[in-house]
Amino acid sequence: MNSTTLCFRIDRARIVDNELHVDWGDGHRSSFHPLWLRHQCECDFCGTSLTAVRGLYIPDIPQDTLPTLCGHDDCGVQITWSGDNHHSRYTARWLRNHCYSDQERERRRHRPLLWDSTTFDKLPCADMNVVEQDKAARLRLLETVADYGFCKIINAPTERDQTDRMIALVGQQRQTHFGNLVMKKRKKVNDVGDINAALAPHTDESYRLSTVGITVFQVLCPSPLGGESTLVDGFEAARRLREESPEDFDLLTTVPIATHRLDQSPNNGGPPRWYEARLPIIRLDSEQQVCGVRLNERQIAPLDVPADLVGPCYRSLRRFLTILYDPALRLTSKLYAGEGLVFDNQRLLHGRTEFSLDEPARSVLTNSVDLEEFHSNIRLLRAELMDDPLPITFGQGMLG
Repeated sequence: MNSTTLCFRIDRARIVDNELHVDWGDGHRSSFHPLWLRHQCECDFCGTSLTAVRGLYIPDIPQDTLPTLCGHDDCGVQITWSGDNHHSRYTARWLRNHCYSDQERERRRHRPLLWDSTTFDKLPCADMNVVEQDKAARLRLLETVADYGFCKIINAPTERDQTDRMIALVGQQRQTHFGNLVMKKRKKVNDVGDINAALAPHTDESYRLSTVGITVFQVLCPSPLGGESTLVDGFEAARRLREESPEDFDLLTTVPIATHRLDQSPNNGGPPRWYEARLPIIRLDSEQQVCGVRLNERQIAPLDVPADLVGPCYRSLRRFLTILYDPALRLTSKLYAGEGLVFDNQRLLHGRTEFSLDEPARSVLTNSVDLEEFHSNIRLLRAELMDDPLPITFGQGMLG
């Protein structure tokens, strides 16, 4: 019997101090609080939180409800509850996959794989012709983005009316005031993406309260010279800052830094917009792990912080930007027509090298998909392709 089978086999179940204790075939022990267990009953009456069709309400559960173990086998347990004599059954796999011990919560946590310029011999890559036809290949693409923060795409369409196909691989397109933004040579420049100067690593649209999640970047026509894409792992940069300067790391995770953007004549022809967001540069989750980075130096508003924090804020920003701009963290890659990138804009910083204005002019399309839409598609594909997959806990980016 392999270790995976053992971890879902119940060796022993009993009630101890009103809690359900389960000993598993691999030696792990789970303890379940009675209110937690009663609330999670998924019988026909109680329903399931997955669909939100529920007949059970927390205030209706007696505070002192007590479980009685009616029986168990390798595959599950049966409980009868005091008060209303309600009967519940819990499968072994469901109990193990939702055990809230520190060990099991850590097992369910998605662990991003951090990287620098020395990590890859070649960039993680997916062939669009394969991914469109093969759901397992599509899942590998999405999981690569979840793990490394990005994936290169090849064999993508270059015809403008076909570019939605690449977005559909990731999820439903998020509409912002940019619409379908094609960055190209223009007579009147209103966006820095339309100039040919080099751009330092940055996250897009940091001035939004709900920051752009997954960016879908497609090259329709590359520049004849220059215009290489650059990527930096913001999580690795944050790790280095935390290690080298804990005080600066703590400041950037707690003090809101304002970023703003006035767009007087959007490229899509819409009305002017003036956005502003005040959020920390680095966000930590409940386990104090980095789950989001937002930083675009060009969009930092005048600091609006207590006077005694102005100096420390600039010191912390300088130190973090010095790490982010270090070539040792940067990947540089030339993308050609029919190639692109899918990347996590709440983790990765991206930029580009200077490019020539020679014809044919450089033209790239950028769009976005919300982070929760991206995670949703991973869950759906895992449920379709795997037998009762482990419920993974993904980082929630800058919000959540």
